[in-house]
Amino acid sequence: MSNGTGRKTLPMGKQSELNELVELLVPLGFKDASTLTDQLAQHREMYAVLERIRRLESELKLRTTNGRPRADNVDRFVQWATSNGCYCGKVRIVEHPAYGGLGLESTGPIGAGESVIEVPKALFFYVNDEPRYRQVLDLMPGAMMKEQGNIMLALALIMERFRKDSFWRPYLDVLPERYTTPLFYTPEDMIELRETAALEPALKLCKNIARQYGFIKKFVQSRVDGLQHNFTYDIFR
Repeated sequence: MSNGTGRKTLPMGKQSELNELVELLVPLGFKDASTLTDQLAQHREMYAVLERIRRLESELKLRTTNGRPRADNVDRFVQWATSNGCYCGKVRIVEHPAYGGLGLESTGPIGAGESVIEVPKALFFYVNDEPRYRQVLDLMPGAMMKEQGNIMLALALIMERFRKDSFWRPYLDVLPERYTTPLFYTPEDMIELRETAALEPALKLCKNIARQYGFIKKFVQSRVDGLQHNFTYDIFR
């Protein structure tokens, strides 16, 4: 189904189901879980809801890349960066399959204290006071923004990703589609952390991101032009 702007939308029944799942997710994210057993149970419950949300949202066919392998976008990114004042000396971006992605490789001896990369302020991605960002800033609770400043940065990146003729497109095209963080773990993966100090922070991270997603989906997305048709859990995480 199309909304008349060329963007795919969900059929009414599936949109209603998605809304109901978000309504279910939000209170789960604010529910206290005092013991580790309770936290794991809460994580499994939220994960199950999010999987159903992901299946529905996948029908929107939204992509965060241009569909090409990341390595194929490197030359354009480097050209864009250097033409806008970035200096790269004695290093290049290459693919390292053994490490699961792109990395920097030296092209010659690098002396102690030698600068190999210099990035001008014009190439710093940050949230400014532009009207399209102000829409979001005015809607987000102050407490949430104070504690989680990365939320606004993530939303700004989403808005740029889907903005026609975005200045940042060459940069966005070299970003990975997924990351090796607990946000991409299954409950079975999470159990592997049970005997480590990393488990509780990982559970907290997943809970916070799910809670943020639910709040933005319910109260913010429909009021912000740059997010209205482009915001999903997979894209947000």
